[in-house]
Amino acid sequence: MKRLLIIILLLSPCLPFAQNMIVVDPTKKQVDSLQAVLPHTANDTLQMMICRKLGGYFLERDKAVAVGYHTKALTLARKLKQSLWEAEASNELSYEAYEVGDYPQSLSLANAGIKIAENEDSEKGLWRPTEFAKDGDPHKARLYLLGLLYEKLGYLYLKTGNNERCSSSYFKAIKIAASVNDEVGLSFYNEDLGDYYLATNKLDSALEFSNRGLKYAEASGYKLYESGLLANIGEVYFRRGNYVAAKKYYFQSVKANQEQSNAYFLPRTYLLLADLYRTTGKSDSNIYYARLALKDFKTQHDRPNVEKAYSALYTAYKSAGQRDSAFLYLQRSKALADSLDAVGKVKLSQYLSIGFNDQLKVQELEKDKIQVQTRIRTYVMLSGIGIFIIIASILYRNNKQKQKANKVLENTLHDLKATQTQLIQSEKMASLGELTAGIAHEIQNPLNFVNNFSDVSIELLAELKEEEEKGNKEDVIAIADDLTQNLEKIRHHGRRADAIVKGMLQHSRASSGQKELTDVNALAEEYLRLAYHGLRAKDKDFNAELITHFDKKLPKVEAVPQDIGRVLLNVFNNAFYAVQKKAKTAGAGYTPSVEVSTVRQNGSLVISVKDNGIGIPENIREKIMQPFFTTKPTGEGTGLGLSLSYDIVVKGHGGRIDVDTIEGVYTEFKIILPLV
Repeated sequence: MKRLLIIILLLSPCLPFAQNMIVVDPTKKQVDSLQAVLPHTANDTLQMMICRKLGGYFLERDKAVAVGYHTKALTLARKLKQSLWEAEASNELSYEAYEVGDYPQSLSLANAGIKIAENEDSEKGLWRPTEFAKDGDPHKARLYLLGLLYEKLGYLYLKTGNNERCSSSYFKAIKIAASVNDEVGLSFYNEDLGDYYLATNKLDSALEFSNRGLKYAEASGYKLYESGLLANIGEVYFRRGNYVAAKKYYFQSVKANQEQSNAYFLPRTYLLLADLYRTTGKSDSNIYYARLALKDFKTQHDRPNVEKAYSALYTAYKSAGQRDSAFLYLQRSKALADSLDAVGKVKLSQYLSIGFNDQLKVQELEKDKIQVQTRIRTYVMLSGIGIFIIIASILYRNNKQKQKANKVLENTLHDLKATQTQLIQSEKMASLGELTAGIAHEIQNPLNFVNNFSDVSIELLAELKEEEEKGNKEDVIAIADDLTQNLEKIRHHGRRADAIVKGMLQHSRASSGQKELTDVNALAEEYLRLAYHGLRAKDKDFNAELITHFDKKLPKVEAVPQDIGRVLLNVFNNAFYAVQKKAKTAGAGYTPSVEVSTVRQNGSLVISVKDNGIGIPENIREKIMQPFFTTKPTGEGTGLGLSLSYDIVVKGHGGRIDVDTIEGVYTEFKIILPLV
């Protein structure tokens, strides 16, 4: 009787295929029955199905147990020559390897699964296709699985900093899910895109795709991962400073986790709540939720997140003034982090060595090219200085031949002016190069939207034709509305790209010297973002906190926009250089930050740029505005940036530049422009 009950359970759709079927999880009692009968089941097919269902049940409950069952399911699928079942087990094992930080294994399994799922022959002889697709269509079954495997690649690319490939993989998964009307997959993949845009701090996109995922979750009725979408929306509001809305969505996420018995995601939401209460100064609640997270992560044997919970408790107890407890959790966090870091570095190194050798070679060539260009600029500068020294020596030794010496000096000064003009132009071109790196990053975002919405619109037009032929007026109107929305999005993001290109052209063309009414807030925000992305294009590991306080009532100022933009770019680049240099020696507790503010004071407009970097030593503070003076290593700076900025602000606009700094603590530049 018990064996019959197990067979009935196996032949009913009681567990979702990799989050893609709208079904109900088996009860704990049913799982116990499956575990009890497995050792006594001789049929390989039944064994494979039992292992798959048990692995799926434990996937978000106990990773180690899930891995054991899915590994056995993979072995049996190969033995039975069931290709898609083999790919399905590879998909689950890839996810589980990713979760424990084994990226080489995760990548290998995902690629193996994709190779199977892209082969149409794998549809042949598929046993129980209804486990994959509700209508039993083997073609849809294969596409369901292919979408999930592309999602696993997206995980890996996001974790290893390959943002372009990450978003591309997620959009492929969404396109495949849309082609088979997979609402559960659309919900889950939109959540992945929300995670991606949160990781890259693109909050508008994160909110848009998380809300889309929530809509598909409601439509499908399968809400196991609804909690993750709610948490993503809450985190967007938290980063925007709307703590009331963040708290609302976090608690909705907790409730959804509890209703769906999603023990995997619940402690992650607890950590988000702990961070919220830390930020709002509620120490008791901060400690409470951090301890809840730690308890659940320990139960799941999730060591990386246990380390995060230790770190959160250290911060919580430190804020509450409980030094003994704070020190205890700091020790535990440090010990576990060191252990994880040692393993993680080896695995990450292995991951990067698989399939990316050509890409790394290209990066090295680009790096060499930049170094050659820097050396050329340095040689030009040194040549000019050398000429000046030689001429000075000639004049000193030939003092008696004044007439001849004066003529030589006159010619030499002309040459020096020409050399200086070339150096200034070189500095401007260098700033344009740094801007270009940031602009390339900025322009890619709207172009991705244009391409993606264009692809979707083409598919909608095909659907529109089909529904028109069928005479389905309501569907035609609905599709037309979707097309209208897509075209509005394309127009919006096309204008964004157009504005970015116009800004680049404006910066690159020679300044007319004509002053015009300029929005300093917009100018500062644009150049801050471009300078930051320009540096990140060179050093992908660099991150900094950008803080802005712009006076919204600030009037426009009479200025030359291109010149003020160059001043801001030089100051921002110096600030990022200072925090980047400090980050290399300051340790894990240091968070690089650059703070920009604007204010109206005493009839003047003040732009303040403050960083928490290395500061400026007292013995060189008087020299920083001098031409050719730089503290950067040879080849990294010409020493003309601040000198040109001083000329633009003081001589060109009648303003001034003030500097306040403490060595090793901070530097603050104030650019003061007259409003009258």
